[in-house]
Amino acid sequence: MALAPAAARPLRLGDLDLPSPILVAPMAGISDPPFREIAAEMGAGLVTTEMVAAEAVVRSVEASVKLLDFPPEVGPVAAQLVGSDAAVMAEAAQVCVARGAMAVDVNLGCPVRKVVGIGNGAALARDLHRTAEVLGAMVDAVPVPVTAKMRLGWDHQSINAPELARALQDVGVRMVTVHGRTRNQAYEGWADWEQIARVKEAVDIPVIGSGDVRDPAEVEARIEAGMVDGVIVARGMLGNFWLVRQMVHRVRTGESLADQPFEERIALTRRHLLALIEHYGEGRALRIGRKYVAWTIKGCNGAARLRAMVQDLDSRERLEELLGLALSSGQRPEGWFQPVFTSGEG
Repeated sequence: MALAPAAARPLRLGDLDLPSPILVAPMAGISDPPFREIAAEMGAGLVTTEMVAAEAVVRSVEASVKLLDFPPEVGPVAAQLVGSDAAVMAEAAQVCVARGAMAVDVNLGCPVRKVVGIGNGAALARDLHRTAEVLGAMVDAVPVPVTAKMRLGWDHQSINAPELARALQDVGVRMVTVHGRTRNQAYEGWADWEQIARVKEAVDIPVIGSGDVRDPAEVEARIEAGMVDGVIVARGMLGNFWLVRQMVHRVRTGESLADQPFEERIALTRRHLLALIEHYGEGRALRIGRKYVAWTIKGCNGAARLRAMVQDLDSRERLEELLGLALSSGQRPEGWFQPVFTSGEG
C-alpha cells in the first residue's frame, strides 16, 4: 500500500519547483525506475537516473538508452550524463529531454579510474574553461535546467569547487551539488561541509551538499544555517528508504520522525522486489534485488543462517520464504544494519 506523499519546503530549480530540498543521488546499479518511484514517494524533491555515458546515448546503445526510462507518474526526475565532448553532451541532453527528463545533470565528480582516465567525471572538472564550455553547450541545447555534481577538487592541493561553481553559474547552470571529498579521497574519510559552505558563499544558484548524509537533525541544521540549500542522500538510504522521509519531515517540521517499524521495512522490501519483477522480469529482478533482501535480512536476529539463502533467490516463492523467516526472526537487539556501498555513487 502506497504511503501518503511527504512534503517539505520547496526548492526552486530554474523554472522547476522541487517539492523538497532532500534529493536522491544517482547510484550505479541502484537508481532504476522502481527505486526512484519509492524515493519520490518518500518525499525526495528530485530523483536521478544512474550515470549514463553521453556517447552511448548518442550512438543509441540499447543498454544505455534503457537507463533513460522515465515513467510519467514518477517525478521530478533528472538524467545524469557523463562525458567531455560539448557537441556529444548537448545532443545526449536533447535525447534525455525527449525521453522525459525534467532536468539534466552532469557528472563532474566520479573518481573511478576508467572514467577519469578518458577525461570525464572529476578529470573534466580540473579544467574550468573546458567544463564551462561543455555545460554551456548543454544549456543552449535544452529547455530544461542543466545542473552539475562535482567534488571539492582533484586533491587537497587543488580545491576549485567555488571557482568551478561560479564558472558554471555564468554559463547558465541552475544548480550545483558538491560532494565534500576530493577525487583522490574517493569515498574515504569524512566529507568536509565547511568547504561545501564556501561554494554556497560563492554563487547565487542553489547549492546541494553531499557526503555522509545520514542524520536528519544535522541536515536541518545545515540548511537552517545557510551552509547549503538542500542535501542529496546516497549510501545512507540504501536498504532504508525511510531515511528520506525522516529528513523531509525534520526539515518541514523541526521534529524527529521515528524509525520505520521492522515489519514495515520488511513489507517495503517486498513491495520493492515486486516492482523490480514487474520492471525487469522475474529472473533479472531477483538477481538485482538480492542486495536489497540481504540488507534487510542483516538486520534480523540469526542473520547468518539466512545469508546463504539470498544467493539462491530465484523465485517469488523463495522471496516470500526469506522475508517470512526474517519477519519471524525479528530485528536484532543492536538495531538495523547499515550497508556499505562505495562503487557507484554518481
